[in-house]
Amino acid sequence: MAATEPALGEIPAENPCYAPGDPGLLGLRLGGLFGILAVSTIGVAIPFFTYKAKLNSVFFLVRAFAAGVVLTTGYVHVLADALPILQDPCLGLSTEYPWAMAIATAATLGTFTLEWVLHKTFRRRLLTQAEHEDTKHDAEGQASTSSSGDLDARQSKLRAMRVMVMSYTFEIGIIFHSIFIGITLGISSDADTVRALMIALFFHQGNEGVALGVLFCKAGYSKLKYILLAAAFVLVTPIGVAIGIGVSSNYNGESKAALGTEGVFDAVSAGILIYNGLCDLILPTFSDEELPQSWTLQAAGFGALYFGAAMMALIGKWA
Repeated sequence: MAATEPALGEIPAENPCYAPGDPGLLGLRLGGLFGILAVSTIGVAIPFFTYKAKLNSVFFLVRAFAAGVVLTTGYVHVLADALPILQDPCLGLSTEYPWAMAIATAATLGTFTLEWVLHKTFRRRLLTQAEHEDTKHDAEGQASTSSSGDLDARQSKLRAMRVMVMSYTFEIGIIFHSIFIGITLGISSDADTVRALMIALFFHQGNEGVALGVLFCKAGYSKLKYILLAAAFVLVTPIGVAIGIGVSSNYNGESKAALGTEGVFDAVSAGILIYNGLCDLILPTFSDEELPQSWTLQAAGFGALYFGAAMMALIGKWA
């Protein structure tokens, strides 16, 4: 007897490229949504209060911890997610080529190029502004203002602008990844999986919030700007959870559109986060200009760096 053809629009149950969500477990998912909201808020607030309180030693340890968190997030959480997604046969691309690695490399180079161009642009603008001020004072018969104090002020402003660029690129990487983390939680069908993912995300989002807050503090943002940028980070994963809950009955996680979008965004995020972790956080935190004089505190800084990396590597087992 000939096999029965599926009705128009019907998806065969054995289709490997069909992975529907589950609209159930609403209470558990909503609990996760509000829990992530609270933990993210606490995480991004910690650097603000330690920095404002002039707790320099504590802030140094927080920065070192955040650096380890960011680097491991890029490798263990985001790039590891992108690799199987972009090699999924349902996507229709080569399953042998490491697409995620190539895209992440391009994102790393792109982030470096963007930061380099903006740094040069800001530096040229500050130098032009200083030359105009000197010309104006010379025309008025006043002494040149290019004192060492003015040069230090310009260097300080340039460093703040550079950190501002770092914070923007880092937040973009976090937001790309976090929206898909939220959607994953919102569509998961197994209660045990949802609970494990929720607990992992509490640590995940809290630690990333600490890392983001560190860059906001170093950029010297006003309280209002700090709050607005922090709010974007705090809200993005709960928004992803809400989207996942809303589309869970119709969502196909194995469709080409879903796989391609998530895989590319994750790979781009991984490249940005790896660059941020190494070049924008680890190197500046342990540079001669930033490193504390105390050998004990330096050793504690390395301990905080490795602890942050180890914690995020462990959480990578579940999220």
